[in-house]
Amino acid sequence: MRYPRYVLLLVLLMSTLFSQAQLLGRITVKAGQYARHNTIIRVALPQFHIQLMSAELLNVEGGKKIVTPVQMEGEHTIVWRLEGDLPAGAERVYELWSKKDYDRVAKVTVRTTNTAYIVEKDNKPVLQYNYAVMEPPAGVDTAFRRSGFIHPAYTPSGKVLTNIHPKDHYHHFGIWNPWTDTKFENDTVDFWNLKKLSGTVRFSQPARTMNGKVFGGFLVTQQHVVLSKPEKTAMVEFLEVLAYDGKDKEQVWDYNSRLRCAGKSPITLLEYRYGGGFAIRGAGEWNNENSAVLTSEGKTRKDADNTHARWFKIAGALNGGKGGLLVLSAPDNFNSPQPVRIWPEKDQNGQVFAMFSPTKDREWVLTPGNEYPQKYRVITFDGDLTTAQAEAYYNDYAFPPECTFSK
Repeated sequence: MRYPRYVLLLVLLMSTLFSQAQLLGRITVKAGQYARHNTIIRVALPQFHIQLMSAELLNVEGGKKIVTPVQMEGEHTIVWRLEGDLPAGAERVYELWSKKDYDRVAKVTVRTTNTAYIVEKDNKPVLQYNYAVMEPPAGVDTAFRRSGFIHPAYTPSGKVLTNIHPKDHYHHFGIWNPWTDTKFENDTVDFWNLKKLSGTVRFSQPARTMNGKVFGGFLVTQQHVVLSKPEKTAMVEFLEVLAYDGKDKEQVWDYNSRLRCAGKSPITLLEYRYGGGFAIRGAGEWNNENSAVLTSEGKTRKDADNTHARWFKIAGALNGGKGGLLVLSAPDNFNSPQPVRIWPEKDQNGQVFAMFSPTKDREWVLTPGNEYPQKYRVITFDGDLTTAQAEAYYNDYAFPPECTFSK
């Protein structure tokens, strides 16, 4: 039986379309008890026999289908921003399509130099991770040399939030996380106070970098080294830093650490007032007169130290303007809500230092064969954030919307 030419052309056209795009399923996002705004969404999908590097996500709303930027994370997880507002109790439906053509436009990228990985959004720097050893200022003890830390970290407009090698504490390195008082193979090891020549943290392996239209960043390996003779690595750390694109004025990035014992020996992270977790030495121009610290429990520099918190915020004068950062601690972190170490107002002439210190009031034993994650989210901003905004960011992070996938 012979078919008209137009029928054959129609069949060919339809087969071409189906070969280029295929509906994989629908994802329903439920806001739950919290109102959502530009929330970061992660959904683990069933294992498809289809290459999803070129997936397309359509927001099905009001009779329209709106393309939403989406990006793969690993083999079976997709990430996107829930653009705009979704009231508490409401839901939104998306369609997930597999496409043959791949959108290669990246909004968040990593630029590699001879000394650092620089994460950028729209070609503007978000943060810099220094993998090369940085020497201390001229005339300062070379014990204070180190690699594997973030500096600078920036506000969205480019103001610097961090400080390194300050004269009062040459062992402070922007944003970093060494442990102070530990016990390893019957010896006490200090990875924080470099002048002791007891221990240090080193960048170990080249990064796996990620560029994308939703997020970009890097995964590096750091070694926590005992400076004995011979040297010995006590812990291996996998540090992942991911920055996100988005339409908000603020910049969001994640700081995810996973610790493992390097060999067959356990290590005890002893109870001590600071160390590990997430630490920041604030901008050099900050002092008690032009900056402020606030925690989720309403504590300030007067009374925050030795308390526990879900988040802390630092804001102050920066380069003729104002800016700061909000740091969220994941609820499943060790000893959560975690203790904080925050310098009181009169410490160090009012300079700013703040950190989540997981072992401030209890020890933590790490044993071989296990992995120990610590996750934090950072929101940098120009101007300031209200307490309500900080709580909204925390709720999105700690209690993300419920997502269900259906065919």
